[in-house]
Amino acid sequence: MKKATVLLALLALAGLASAQQKAEDVIKAQCEKAPVVAELWHGFRGGAPRAALENLAVEFNKMNVGKGCVRPISQGGYRDLSTKIKAAFAAGNLPAMAQAFENNIALYLEADALLPLDGRLEYLGDLNPFFVNAVKFNGKLYGLPFNKSVQVLYFNRDLLSKHGVDVPGTLDGFIAAAKKISEAEGEPVYWFRPDTSTYAYWFFNMGGTYLHDGKVVVNSPEGVKALETLVQGVKDGWAKPITSGYINQNFGKGVYGFSTDSSAGYSYYLRAAKFDLGIATLPGTAEHPGYGLVQGTNLIVFKDVDVKQQAVAFQFLNFVSGSKAQALFAAATGYVPINLKAVDEPVLQDHLMENPDFQVVIDQANYAAFEPAIPEWEQIRFDILGQAITEAVLGKATPKEALDKAQKQVEDLLSGKIR
Repeated sequence: MKKATVLLALLALAGLASAQQKAEDVIKAQCEKAPVVAELWHGFRGGAPRAALENLAVEFNKMNVGKGCVRPISQGGYRDLSTKIKAAFAAGNLPAMAQAFENNIALYLEADALLPLDGRLEYLGDLNPFFVNAVKFNGKLYGLPFNKSVQVLYFNRDLLSKHGVDVPGTLDGFIAAAKKISEAEGEPVYWFRPDTSTYAYWFFNMGGTYLHDGKVVVNSPEGVKALETLVQGVKDGWAKPITSGYINQNFGKGVYGFSTDSSAGYSYYLRAAKFDLGIATLPGTAEHPGYGLVQGTNLIVFKDVDVKQQAVAFQFLNFVSGSKAQALFAAATGYVPINLKAVDEPVLQDHLMENPDFQVVIDQANYAAFEPAIPEWEQIRFDILGQAITEAVLGKATPKEALDKAQKQVEDLLSGKIR
């Protein structure tokens, strides 16, 4: 994604006359004059996502002068956000809206804290049904898919060209390509972060599923095989675990060839790469691309807030889910446009002409997979399964030992033996 496109998209979002204006300051002034202020708590720390969200709010507030104002408030990262929302339940000071993962929604529904969105979304029929269905619980819709990313294959075009290697389309072809180039270069060229997201790519494409007859299973044969593949890749010298910082922050510290990473990192990869960066749909089978993990949040509306704030919140959800807003948001951030008509908007057409690789993100969204939407998944994902993956990759346990230990912890957590 080129910086000019990002800047133009952000300026178009807010219609600002000067790039020197800070959206946060504009929002503060807008909300001081508004009769109703609806807070939106989010987990964007900064960068293009936060700027894009704030500029969406500026534009919405301009359209609703004298009626209502939306004020986005960063709560830090996503885990910080969920922690502060839990505290807000106890204190009775919930915002009107917030970002939430599917598992967060399941948790908040246990407290009967959310308003269903059925019948309130003007563009529901235009939204990607795959994302929409993921936020339906007991037949009711409780979230608006918002900042959604999918895993894609990032690769070094210069390196592949040097060694006469085609972009791999299958899992076996991917491993073979990584081995061939690594042997020629004398160091591993598939870079990965030893976390649940990277693992999910291998897990899902080896036939894995976390739910078996309603039970959470993390030590399935497919799970063990996926983790063994990563561990063996490190031992065989074609896979390199990145344990500090993001992958793009490590460019220049070795020979980079491939990574399977979030499409939300596209602009960061581009800025860091001193080589010809390419992206492609994930290696899968001869019939179709691989399945990539869906990441990113949805927007929810809380029940126990003033009805006037709720009304402003629903108006904002309709605004941000429109095709124009989605086209601008996608062009500025690299997130998947959740409104299927956004791709026809001039700004996204221009963006695709300038950045044809972005079509890969749109295509990959048709081959994606979700993690379980259960209240405990955040703790399982980071503190149990994530820890097991790290331990195995770093050689502190075999893949089976690590996952068997994780399975026992999952069962203890779900049965209430541990918290």
